[in-house]
Amino acid sequence: MITIQHLHGGIMSNFVMRKRVLSGKDATSASAMTPAVIARMGNKTKDVKNRSAFILATKIPKTALLGGIVFVGLGCLLIVIRNFTETRLAESTQTTDKMMNPPLRRPNLMESSPEQKITDRPSPKPTVTLPNVLLIEAGTSVVSNWLFQTGACHPQVFEGEPSYYANQVQFFDQDHRYNQGLEFYSKRYEHCQNEEGAGFLLDATPNTLEFAQRVYDIYSQDSARDAMATLKLIFVLREPVERELAAYNLKANDYRQSTDKKNGWFSDAVHEDGTLMTFEQYSLKILRMYIKEKLDYYRSGLYAMHLKEWARLFKRSQLLVVNYDEIRDNPSKAQWRIEQFLGKNPGGKLSAYDVIHTEDIPTRAIKLLEPLFRKSNNEMYDFLRDNPGPLVEQSPFSRFEQRTNPKEHRGLVLPNVLLIGAQKAGTSAVAEWLFSNGVCNPEAFDGEPFFFNKEAQFFDNDQRYKQGIEFYAKRFEHCIDEGLDELIMDGTPNTIEHPQRVHNIYSQPAAGDAIAKLKLIVILREPIDRELSSFNHKVFDYKEAEAKGKRGWVNGTWYRDVVHKQDGTIKTFTEYCEFVKLYMMVGAPTYKISRYVEHLKNWVRLFDRNRLLVLSYDELLDDPTKVQWRIEQFLGTKFDGALAKTNQSGSASKVKEIPHSAVQVLEPVFHDLNEELYKFLNNTPGPPMEQTPFPRFYVRESKNTDL
Repeated sequence: MITIQHLHGGIMSNFVMRKRVLSGKDATSASAMTPAVIARMGNKTKDVKNRSAFILATKIPKTALLGGIVFVGLGCLLIVIRNFTETRLAESTQTTDKMMNPPLRRPNLMESSPEQKITDRPSPKPTVTLPNVLLIEAGTSVVSNWLFQTGACHPQVFEGEPSYYANQVQFFDQDHRYNQGLEFYSKRYEHCQNEEGAGFLLDATPNTLEFAQRVYDIYSQDSARDAMATLKLIFVLREPVERELAAYNLKANDYRQSTDKKNGWFSDAVHEDGTLMTFEQYSLKILRMYIKEKLDYYRSGLYAMHLKEWARLFKRSQLLVVNYDEIRDNPSKAQWRIEQFLGKNPGGKLSAYDVIHTEDIPTRAIKLLEPLFRKSNNEMYDFLRDNPGPLVEQSPFSRFEQRTNPKEHRGLVLPNVLLIGAQKAGTSAVAEWLFSNGVCNPEAFDGEPFFFNKEAQFFDNDQRYKQGIEFYAKRFEHCIDEGLDELIMDGTPNTIEHPQRVHNIYSQPAAGDAIAKLKLIVILREPIDRELSSFNHKVFDYKEAEAKGKRGWVNGTWYRDVVHKQDGTIKTFTEYCEFVKLYMMVGAPTYKISRYVEHLKNWVRLFDRNRLLVLSYDELLDDPTKVQWRIEQFLGTKFDGALAKTNQSGSASKVKEIPHSAVQVLEPVFHDLNEELYKFLNNTPGPPMEQTPFPRFYVRESKNTDL
């Protein structure tokens, strides 16, 4: 059997020989060749050529075979690696699927079908229809009316909902509506898909200002992402005090149209008796307190805090801030800004119809509220400057225009109400009621007793009076800073004895026109009854001092005259009356308080009688609401709360009735003075709300003579 090796060896031998002959290297062999040999060689040459072709044919498949073997081996290796990888990956995927999607059980005929199980799996929610324009804060009705009239789509009002929901859905600012979720809100705008218009779906709820997070939470849901991408927010900001007046006017209008005067959104502007507050009263009692505490609805005018929150959640380019002053003064410019921001010209004409004129805002309201908004306004100006919005936005944002220019205060700050007395005639009760209703009280400085917050004790105290008008005025400077300068009162009851000192202070050039604005209130109490009240007060202070280890009769104390110097025992009221009578007869100043007619004549000589209101303590006891009405009419202001009868203490040692013996001592002293008082008041009428004729004093006498 001829193997490849044998064939290869023979061929190689002949090939070598032929090569040597043809190259001349083996001449002997070449010469020895005969023709026959040559002929044979020629035939052999042909065989060699054929064999060479065979050799080439055999060499090529051999090389290809070796390459193929290598290729096949590599291919097999790759297949093995791929199969191994796919197997491990499949196992990993199956494990993950089992964890994330447990395999379905073979359905029981009594259970739901596999198809139902599959459809129960969560599926992408369809896109919802939401407004692409939110109009926020003050002045929204002006802008919304223009946009709605020119084709913006209204929210739908459902059965049982008020008609104004056609402009403002009140979704984000009302918990019970917001808690119903995205679909509840979206349903109000589903009809807009079938309506032609300017392409705007508008919600003009002004109080949305306070609910940036809620808006973001709704619009960032999966089904609302398209709406978020196209959402535009327009903020119309109005000078805060003017905004509050506009809101108050709306409340006042609804109050007048309502049959239920105490229950409604306007109820915070209503007095306890069901009457409507003035804007000054509303500012003092409601706005001033609530804005300080940043409570709920009353935070609306604090724009800076809200804008910062909106800019944190939304792109600044989505927020257009418009100044209401520009809508009022240059509506075409404001309209252009809004049109450019929305990218469409809806047509029509924007105009401000809710215009509040300069004289419409009470000066006192501005003084009360402006300081509360000043810091927030400045923060807002800085924020808008440092965080610019769309190119069409006003930049820099113009400062709010001051609606009034109150005259700068000329001269010192002096009270325009003096509650001059009489002592122990209910002045504390009246003062407490007035101060609690926003009448500004004097300030007690460091080292001064607490009661200087009610009574400055300036005119009746020589040491303080000698320090002059500046000393007195400083006690009331805080009233200007707090916006409480409409009514400022000093309730020092002993002022009744010092009309000349009051006139001297108020007539100084530094006081300006304070004397022309000054109002005086005096309460007169039956003199013996007044002395009894004073006696009780002195006894109380003496016992309190004694309990602290102090001798109550020491010179310099106001209560030293209620005790016997010899043994320190307390006098009876009758004994005290003897002491009072003696000093009144010699004209001692401390005991002249009850000589009312003498004091009033001096006051009327220096001041206009119509600026002096004389009240009866008996009426304060018997009909305090009537006295309250008289004071309100005199001061030109309605006050809340009920005026208490008196500031009575419940001391057990208090003498509550006048003993007959005391009446016998003092009645002769006061009789003629009282008769002269009645005559003077009847012949010198005062302001129209004053009681006329002035009632005669009533002595509450006891039959007990040992008191």
